[in-house]
Amino acid sequence: MKNLNEAVDKIITRLGTSNDSEICTAALAAFKLIFIPFATMSDKKSTKEQKNYALTRDFLTEGVALLGYIGITRVVKNNLSAPICAKYYKDKAFGLLKENKLDINSEDYKILSNIDKVAIKNHAMNEFLEEGAKKYTKNQEQYIKKLEGIVAKFPILQNPKDLYLNTKKTISHVSVCLLALTLIPYITNKLIYVLSKVKSQDNKPAVLNKASTQTTLKPYTMTQYMDKTRMGVLNVFNR
Repeated sequence: MKNLNEAVDKIITRLGTSNDSEICTAALAAFKLIFIPFATMSDKKSTKEQKNYALTRDFLTEGVALLGYIGITRVVKNNLSAPICAKYYKDKAFGLLKENKLDINSEDYKILSNIDKVAIKNHAMNEFLEEGAKKYTKNQEQYIKKLEGIVAKFPILQNPKDLYLNTKKTISHVSVCLLALTLIPYITNKLIYVLSKVKSQDNKPAVLNKASTQTTLKPYTMTQYMDKTRMGVLNVFNR
C-alpha cells in the first residue's frame, strides 16, 4: 500500500509541475481517436459512404494529432528552451551593462553573457528525477549557485529553474496551437487526398485495349475470290 501511495504521489506531482500543453492535448487526441470513430459508426442516419469518409477523416486527424503533440512538440521544446533562456540572460546582461549596474570585466557579467545551457536545463529537470538519477555535475552545481547569487542581486532577473520551466511551457503552448491550426489539417487533407486517389483507381473498371477489340480484315484478291467461289461450286456439285 505504501508503494502504491508513493507511485500515485509521484504521478500527481509530475502532472502538476509539468503540465505542458501536449500532455492534455495528446490525451484528448487519444480519447477522440477511440471514441469518435465508434460514435460515427453508430450513427444510423448516415449512409455507408458518409460513415467511411467520416471514419477515415477522424482516424487520420486524431492519429496525426497524437503523433504531432507527443513527437514534434517534445522535440521543439527540448531543443529551444535552453537557447531561449541563454538569450534571455545575455539580453539582461547587456541591459544591466548599459545601465552601469554591471562591469564588463566582472564575473557576474561573464556568467550572464556566457550561459551554460546544459546546466540550466539539468538544474530545472532534476526536480522530476530521483536522487540516484540526477544529471548534475559538480561544476554545473557550482555554476547554478553563482547564477542564483546574481539573480538575488538583481530582482529583474528570473530564477534559472523557473525561467526554464516557464519557457518550456510557453513553447509547448505555441507549438500545440501551431500544429492544430496548420500542420495537422494540412497532413490530414493530403493523406485523405492520396487515399481517395488510390481508392478511385482500385474501383475503376478495367478498360480493354482498343487494339485488341479491333479485328483486321484483309481484303481478298480477285484470284482468291474466284478460287473460293469455284471451290464452293465444286462442293455443291460434289454433294
